[in-house]
Amino acid sequence: MDEKVLANIGLNKYERTVYWTLLKKGELEASKLSQLSRVPIGKIYEVLTNLNKYGIVEIKPSRPRKYRTVDTKIAFEVMYKRREEKALNELKLLREAFAEIERQVSNDDSPKHVETVFWPDKFHDDELKETVNSFFEDIDHEICVVTPSKYKPGVSAQYDDSMSVFSKAYLYLAQRGIHVKILDSHSQLLPSIKELVTSIEDESVKNNLQDFMEIRILETKHDFVIFDSKTLFLDIEDQVNTSMSLGMTQIHDEAYTKRFKAKFDDLWTKGKLFNIT
Repeated sequence: MDEKVLANIGLNKYERTVYWTLLKKGELEASKLSQLSRVPIGKIYEVLTNLNKYGIVEIKPSRPRKYRTVDTKIAFEVMYKRREEKALNELKLLREAFAEIERQVSNDDSPKHVETVFWPDKFHDDELKETVNSFFEDIDHEICVVTPSKYKPGVSAQYDDSMSVFSKAYLYLAQRGIHVKILDSHSQLLPSIKELVTSIEDESVKNNLQDFMEIRILETKHDFVIFDSKTLFLDIEDQVNTSMSLGMTQIHDEAYTKRFKAKFDDLWTKGKLFNIT
């Protein structure tokens, strides 16, 4: 066996030389081993202590003490098990460190992946419809809407004028099998949706809508929309004219949105059912 192969199991130069000498010569006392291996006598005991600790050299209780190698099959198996245990422990500590870093990062309340969209001064032709539909097409399961009391009929012309578009969009989502949950503060949205549902002649279509659309009434100042419990939309209010909306902020952060979903669920339990038919 080439002495250099011993480097692969982690032995340093002195350790390799001493161990290799013991393998070739058999049982030896420290002074003789130092002489044959050419490892300084001042280092030989430290090296032998290390080899004994690794489990590959044993000490014979004699006078003077003698050293010999442990059967390689047994010694290397023990050495492997110790290295394996050490490696697994290091990996465990590494995983715990990763988890701690992630925990500290997740405690940061700042939302991630934030986008802002500003509305034009006026929507032309079908611009609003196309904008709303482009947002809604990404919904897979559920939309949760909270309409604040500031949007009661006649308070915001901008909001009132947009209700026809939003009403049709919400009904289309329900027809797609998307759960639509709206918490409304008596806005223009309610009569708009009811008018559309009433105009539907097919009773089976109406019944299907009721399975996927639910509206509840609650006076609230909260104003937000949630897609699939993952994406949050917050209104950007015009501070010069609070009846106007400048645009909205999209937050694509599931952990951050989770807080708002919990708030929505709490408000939802307090709402009074609105009959859309």
